[in-house]
Amino acid sequence: MSKSLEEAIAERALAYVTAPPSDPDDVIRFASPTELVDAFAGTVALTFDAEAPNESADSILDAVDLVIRHSVHTSHPRFLNQNFAGPDPVSVVGDWLGAALNTTGATFEAAPVFTLMESAVLHKLGRIAGYVEEGSDPLPTLPPGLFCPGGSTATLYALQLARHRHQPDVATAGANGDRLTMFVSDAGHYAATKSAALLGIGSDAVIKVASDEHGAMLVPALETAVAASRAAGDVPFAVIGTSGTTVTSAFDPLDAIADVCERESLWFHVDGCYGGSALFSPTHRHLLDGVERSDSFVWNLHKMMGMTQQCTALLVRKPEQLAPCFAGKADYLFQPDKLYADYDSGDRTFQCARRVDVLKLWLAWKHHGDIGFANRIDHAVRMADHTRARIAASGGTFHPVAGVFTNVVFCWVPPHLQPIDASVTHLDQLAEDVRAELHALPPRIKSQMQAAGTAMVGFQPVQGMNTFRMLYMNSTVTEADVDAILDRIDAYGTAALAEMGA
Repeated sequence: MSKSLEEAIAERALAYVTAPPSDPDDVIRFASPTELVDAFAGTVALTFDAEAPNESADSILDAVDLVIRHSVHTSHPRFLNQNFAGPDPVSVVGDWLGAALNTTGATFEAAPVFTLMESAVLHKLGRIAGYVEEGSDPLPTLPPGLFCPGGSTATLYALQLARHRHQPDVATAGANGDRLTMFVSDAGHYAATKSAALLGIGSDAVIKVASDEHGAMLVPALETAVAASRAAGDVPFAVIGTSGTTVTSAFDPLDAIADVCERESLWFHVDGCYGGSALFSPTHRHLLDGVERSDSFVWNLHKMMGMTQQCTALLVRKPEQLAPCFAGKADYLFQPDKLYADYDSGDRTFQCARRVDVLKLWLAWKHHGDIGFANRIDHAVRMADHTRARIAASGGTFHPVAGVFTNVVFCWVPPHLQPIDASVTHLDQLAEDVRAELHALPPRIKSQMQAAGTAMVGFQPVQGMNTFRMLYMNSTVTEADVDAILDRIDAYGTAALAEMGA
């Protein structure tokens, strides 16, 4: 080969980024684990021998081609399977550049440009969220937050901040024995229970609060839960409000929750991992009214905004709380007499070395501008609204279940059960045999879809029954893609019925 191995791999990657798969290309060329192992055995084995040889460049390139061939093409406009999809091309190459420069965002000394970029981006995000005032220093030495390796980690950090505020000596003295409790909706993310377990609070300390039919927290139920916890001798210390639940994209009423938190002296953390990006849209930012009253706010830019994995910002309304909570004061690294040491961020987080996740976001934001980011959100909602309209006009083939903003949750209904009575507002109102049949169909439909490779749509239990979820992250999705996916679900459903002998 005339090119170096790295040049040849980079050429393939760039070609994939600039011309990603789309219809009629497959979303996935599905293969079993055994089939994948066999395929790679013809190039470079997936496994390693006791003594791994150095493989030829040509063999490695053949393996790279297999990696691309058999990976899920999340850029495909008919991939609607997760709360992420189709990375922004500028973000992708920005990630490559950051990896090539291979530094850490811990200190100004090691990452002078990236330190300032983080300050600028966090300040801008903080302005959008209402955490900092317009006209304040756009390059603060203490920005309103930090970048984290994902939303669950950011939630963990936020809850440690909450516990530290409750007990300022917890970092040195350890827990004082208070039976702490925290509150999240029953549709909230499992990061709450995982964080409680890691913090030593215990997952039993996470109290699930009832939500409405779409998954938004019911504030009276929160008030009741807090009062009951206090009456039991517990010490409530934090509430997590969710802006964009994973399945239905429900938004908790943040202003009303903030009222409770202020009255009860509770830390208010907002999980905006998914829906936080609604703030970019003048049309939809009202969904997060009240976020400016929270104490912390996690925002995944790798979800709706198409940044490559990961790109997570944890905003903190009072960032001066970070260092007392997390600082380790390593004097070999964080030296106050170094040049511009006041910009060093590494001692304000549990991590030290951090990927420079800010570069891809900074580049993409500069490229698209605020208007481009707003358009991305508005387009996603339009696609969801088109899906809702198609379901409503389907004559009973599809039955709406839940979902707001960019998410649509629904059932495929076999002809012999159509239409489901419009008076059915909750799936547990259906007869048990009907529920059982509808519950069994989505896995069968999904398996046919995977085998054909024509689309990827997730299913999950909602109201105790498997349902489909279509959600819109990819800015290249069109109404034609939506229509084609719904048509395929209908066709695969009919085939599944035949398999079941129905």
